[in-house]
Amino acid sequence: MKYFLQIITILLFCSASPAFAIEIGVVDLNEALNQSEPGIRSRNILERRGRQKQQEFKLEESELRKLADDLRNNPLLTPKAKTSKEQELIARQQQLREKVRAFEQEMRLEERRLTEVIFKELKTVIRTISIKEKLDLVLEKNAAQIILYMKEDTTDFTQKVIDAYNALKQSGGDN
Repeated sequence: MKYFLQIITILLFCSASPAFAIEIGVVDLNEALNQSEPGIRSRNILERRGRQKQQEFKLEESELRKLADDLRNNPLLTPKAKTSKEQELIARQQQLREKVRAFEQEMRLEERRLTEVIFKELKTVIRTISIKEKLDLVLEKNAAQIILYMKEDTTDFTQKVIDAYNALKQSGGDN
């Protein structure tokens, strides 16, 4: 118990001393992801694929609308033929919904895969900058907002991370 009180006293003295100030940095990972060249490139790839698939889905949807209109406006169909066409229409609508759902899931997985790669690389850049800047602790900016009070000021070095990451990728540092 005696040693425990001595340790607590030493820790309190060290934390109150300006010689032992803690340097805290913050990084907005979402901003770094969205503003970095690899992040922009990944987002553009995903958006382009999404637009292409959306056009395909709209084309299929217009075909189904045309089929539904023909079904409603064709008085010559027998009840049996009409039922058959309705079932075909329902099946094709269900297939389209399933294709859309599967594509959305595929896009989410691809986005996650691309994002994880970029985050891993960003963490390496953050570590390098943190050591260079002699930071003791780095918080994610959005998580840092949860902290209601902090004695020490924080340094936002998000832009430094973005610039260093872009420079790394341009110099051929991408794997």
